[in-house]
Amino acid sequence: MSVRLAADDDWPAILDVHGAAFGDEDIRRLARELHESDVYVPELSLVAVADGAVVGHVMNTWSGVEASTARLLQLSPLGVLPEQQGKGFGSALVRESIEGARRRGEAALLVEGNPKYYGRFGFVRADELGLLPPPEALYDWAFQVIVLDEGVELPQGRVIYSEPFRR
Repeated sequence: MSVRLAADDDWPAILDVHGAAFGDEDIRRLARELHESDVYVPELSLVAVADGAVVGHVMNTWSGVEASTARLLQLSPLGVLPEQQGKGFGSALVRESIEGARRRGEAALLVEGNPKYYGRFGFVRADELGLLPPPEALYDWAFQVIVLDEGVELPQGRVIYSEPFRR
């Protein structure tokens, strides 16, 4: 297994991964629109590769904070082919996202997902640190943050998803 930056020619396989992982077209649409948007961060779009094939993908894109000029990275979507799940590909992509954001000097990384899964990496409820979930969030308890730089004061307020997340 290896994790590397996503290349332009990986995108057909990346979209297939998200379609298979989530079983619908909405996450494929989300990944495609994020990739084509101004919130896309190419150096934090990563693929997991096994036997020369893309088996997983994660991207990290910008979200805003209401009444603020601050922006925070959001880890989403994260997908792994169903037959490859449970083999550590997702965990490797999350860890590399965290380390990549830390190397960039980011203060925090957001995610909306299962706290049992993301808690293993240090994510906590975002509202406990003053970052309220956006209206589109499915569950308040699933909206989380990991603080990457304790010396930086996090912005406070409601997070605003980028346009592709709001469709």
